Amino acid sequence: MILMSSPNPGSETTVIIPTLNEEKNIENMITQLLSYYPGISVIVADDGSKDETGTIVSDFHAKNELIRFLDRKDEEIKGLTISLIDALEITQTRYFVVIDSDFQHPPEKIGEGIKLFDTGSQLIIGTRTSVEGWGLKRKIISWGATTLGKISLFLRRRPRPKDIMSGFFGGQTEYFNTIIRNHPKTISPRGYKLLFDILKVLPRDTQIGEFYYEFQTRQAGESKIGLKHILVYFRSLF
Repeated sequence: MILMSSPNPGSETTVIIPTLNEEKNIENMITQLLSYYPGISVIVADDGSKDETGTIVSDFHAKNELIRFLDRKDEEIKGLTISLIDALEITQTRYFVVIDSDFQHPPEKIGEGIKLFDTGSQLIIGTRTSVEGWGLKRKIISWGATTLGKISLFLRRRPRPKDIMSGFFGGQTEYFNTIIRNHPKTISPRGYKLLFDILKVLPRDTQIGEFYYEFQTRQAGESKIGLKHILVYFRSLF
């Protein structure tokens, strides 16, 4: 694992962006983040991109040390969950927010989530009010996955927020690093829905805040979700 160092954690929040071949999106995403939230820290957790993603982030880092590139190309285990776990381990700020690079999660909504930390929220979740660009098949799969996930959480007597499948979420950094370290069997590094895995072991008294957004179509590039990700999720239900 190769990480560009940063001597100053900057603001109270780090935005974590998982990437794999996102050269068409990452420059615009980082530019917008810096425009909306000057001084914010950013970690791009890259799972071995073969395009110019790393070069683009390196150029940002040369001008702003709060923008860091976590290069995971030589790691044995690949995937979304382990990328986020690795990024959380080196997050230096009190809070973190996870967002996709493809603008399906609107970066301007991060501010609403950050405000929830001020009211005591330990976990914040971006809850989708609508979804653009999904066909009937994907909507059915999403509905089924969410329903089964909520049943799983009910049986475990764990919190069940509205959008348990959200990829747009954040929390208190040390709180979640502790949860992840204490539950290595439940939170599988080979998964791709870290929020759901965390919810399976989340203390029932955790303060959860929700903010709302419209899930957008991908701005550029291709989705990385395939059949293997769906199978991994269904195995994680039990």
